[in-house]
Amino acid sequence: MTINGLENNYYLTQNDIWVKINGFTEVVSKIILEFKNLTTGEELKGFECSASPDNDCFFNVCFPIRALMPEPNHIVYNSLQNFQIKITAKFKNTTLPDEVSTITKYFIRGGRNKQGQKEWYLNDGDFLVNDFWISGGNSWTALSGPLKISSGTLVEDSTYSKETMQEERKACDGKVLKYLNSIGGYEYFYFDRYEVSTKTKPDKIVSRITDRLRKDNFQNIGYEETKTITFNVYTEEKIQSNFEELISSLHVLMYNPEGNDNDSKWSLLKLDDNTSVYNNYENAYENKATFTLPTFRTIKL
Repeated sequence: MTINGLENNYYLTQNDIWVKINGFTEVVSKIILEFKNLTTGEELKGFECSASPDNDCFFNVCFPIRALMPEPNHIVYNSLQNFQIKITAKFKNTTLPDEVSTITKYFIRGGRNKQGQKEWYLNDGDFLVNDFWISGGNSWTALSGPLKISSGTLVEDSTYSKETMQEERKACDGKVLKYLNSIGGYEYFYFDRYEVSTKTKPDKIVSRITDRLRKDNFQNIGYEETKTITFNVYTEEKIQSNFEELISSLHVLMYNPEGNDNDSKWSLLKLDDNTSVYNNYENAYENKATFTLPTFRTIKL
């Protein structure tokens, strides 16, 4: 049995990586695949791949891998997970014993678009930073360092070479956002201007029978409250890709310096809308992004 397509390591889960299995000396009936996340202990079994007329099999290895990835954790970094893939070939000649092969590979939550010499895997020693690492600005500092792959683990490493500061246009207090980038690392972005808006939408009312004109003949039964925050920022061209990474991230969090633990310091956001316009007079991008803030209250009778 020969497994083609997993010769490297640290593969990105959001790319569709097709693996080819061939090299059999007998005619294959089917191939059974089992996947186990060795980091969490979770597993998926029962995937079957029928052999083609050429006596080989293709399968998308990242489809089950994505299902076995844990939810993102920005405190205990879990973008990097270790997986075991067990491949069992069953032959049409049922008197022959099954051929079994087991491989172990690391996978990282992330994915890339086609771009130059980049691949859908990383290497040991690589930093999980796409381009420039924003280390802070005039009034803020990144709350952690760049992540680096080190022998199957993620470690913070301050030696990343492409480091920059983010220019601030206003002296007022802004907001620091932390986001999961497209190759599994966490980075920071600062917005010096923002607006918070609240919208309340009433639910239906319940009519009431009254015995006097002075009494109310209905009752409110609830409201739906939505809070959004809109960020505005001028971004120089070299870090515009950082903003683009932020607005495509599945895990964006806003920092609250008044919190006293990790749960109270960070709030998860959901992207609603965004725009980017290049301004040649400013030689910068005018970026705007609107997020929905978490809702913790159910306004019902």
